[in-house]
Formats: sequence, structure tokens, C-alpha cells
Amino acid sequence: MKTLNPRTSFQAKIADTFADPAAIQSSLEAVLVPEQISKWLGRLRLLKGVPFNYLVPDERMLPPESIRFFYLDIDWIDSLLDGAFSIGRNLTKTENAFSHNLDSAVTPKVNQQGREGAASVRAEALGVSPPLASLQVVSGFLLRSTVVSAYKGIGANVYPLGGTPQDPTITLLDILRFEPLGPNSDTLICLVDGDAYRVDIHEAPEHLHYGINKYEYNEATKTVSALKKVHTFTKTDSKVTISKEYKDLDLSNSFRPGSPRVLKMNLLAQQIADLNKIADIDSAEMGFEMTEGVGMVSFDKEVS
Repeated sequence: MKTLNPRTSFQAKIADTFADPAAIQSSLEAVLVPEQISKWLGRLRLLKGVPFNYLVPDERMLPPESIRFFYLDIDWIDSLLDGAFSIGRNLTKTENAFSHNLDSAVTPKVNQQGREGAASVRAEALGVSPPLASLQVVSGFLLRSTVVSAYKGIGANVYPLGGTPQDPTITLLDILRFEPLGPNSDTLICLVDGDAYRVDIHEAPEHLHYGINKYEYNEATKTVSALKKVHTFTKTDSKVTISKEYKDLDLSNSFRPGSPRVLKMNLLAQQIADLNKIADIDSAEMGFEMTEGVGMVSFDKEVS
């Protein structure tokens, strides 16, 4: 019997290991790429750096003042990442099974790190913890409008089918990317983890303010006509129960005669208390009744 020398035996073990992707995975244990590379792969998964004409090949597909929903083709994204790794592969005509097996062994873990990098991009910019994104289905929309360039603080709430505010359980999808495609661009891209059905485009949250539903001033008679829709609620000790009912509250006499755009807050508070048949209201209840939400426009995706 021929005995292999130690070097030949070691080479045989290496050959056996590289002949089996599972053996490679077992030998490597934890496959880790540098953090900078995983984040770069994550940004690539979110189409950062991809030329816009690859996304919208014809301008007529996204005319001015329009919104277009879409899905990411995960196979296309995987091919994009595969191309990013191609520089480190054997590109000769001779097939190298070891190289293919190594790819098969490390690609799943590297892709997972890329997905984690994609989930952390926006979260790190906002200073929050990254969401637990699966990236099994990635959808989104392109919005082309003068609002994008003229109003820098717009935001969005994105809902799946069956999770909108009209449904029993409200579910918001995690936003992975939400930004204009340039400093002065009129086009905004949004990517979410999941299947987007409804999008609410809204003003910046800091624009919350007190407001009323109707205000008219008659210059001839120097009188005000004003109306506010307020919630009704009941109050027992420290417990407040809010009903779904709104009532119209006439505020016409709550404005100062000499300053018809200034409310008399004490009188306004008493009117709200009288409407709800309680003695008085505190600042929290006053804020709840008088705060107006930000301006918002909703878009529903057609479902065939």
C-alpha cells in the first residue's frame, strides 16, 4: 500500500473540503465581510448608485405630477450583487469547481449581511434601531411632483392591504429608503419591506397646530362665523372615554371683538367643557380637541 506524505494528505483534505459547499461552510464557521462592504451591499440593494434610466427607461412612464407603484425584482437585485462580486472570481474559460463551490458556500451568509445592511441605512440616518426586515417582498413608489423639490419635509405612511386606518388593525410597513433622487430633483423614491397598498403623503409632523374647520369674517358687520368639529367624551375621575362621534361647536362668539382673528381661550375651553357636560377641561383635553393634523394626500394601489 502506498502511504501519502503529510503534505499530500493535507492537500487531499483541502481538495475534499472545497469539493463540498457544506464542508466549506463548516470549515469557515462565521462568514463575515467588513462592515463597510456589507453597508455598501445594503445600499446597492436599495438601488443607491443605480442610474435612473435603469429604473425608468422612458420619461413617459413617469410624467410630471404622477405617482407609480412598483415591485423590486429580487432576482434582478441578486444578479446586481452577483455582478458586484464578479471581480473576485475566476473568469478564465477553464471551469473551476472549487470556485463555484466556494460561492455556493458563502453567498447565503453574505446576502444576509447585505439585507441587514439595507435595513440599517435609513435607520442609522434617523438615529433609530434598524427594523427586522425580511426583504422577501420589496415594493415602493416613485413620486414626480413639484412638491418634492419645493417642500423638503414631506413624509409618508405606507400600509399593506388589510392594514390601513380603515381596517381593524393598523399596520405600517417599514420604510427602507425615502429620499429625492438629487438635491433639486422633483422625483422621490420610496422602498418598503412588504407589499405596499396605500400611501399617505403628508406634511412634516412638526406642522401640527391648533385649528378650526371654518372661519369667515364679515367686514361690513365686523362679525365672525366660525365652526369646529370636536370629539365628545365622558370623564369619570381620572378616566376619559372618547366616543367616535363628532359634534359641531359654534365658536362665533369666542373671538375678541377688537381682534377678530384672536380666540378667547378661557371662553373656548368653557364651550368645550359645556358641550361634553363637564365642569372644566385640562390642557391635555384642550390640545386633543383643538389640534389639527398635518395636510395629507392618500393614494391606493389598484388591486386586480
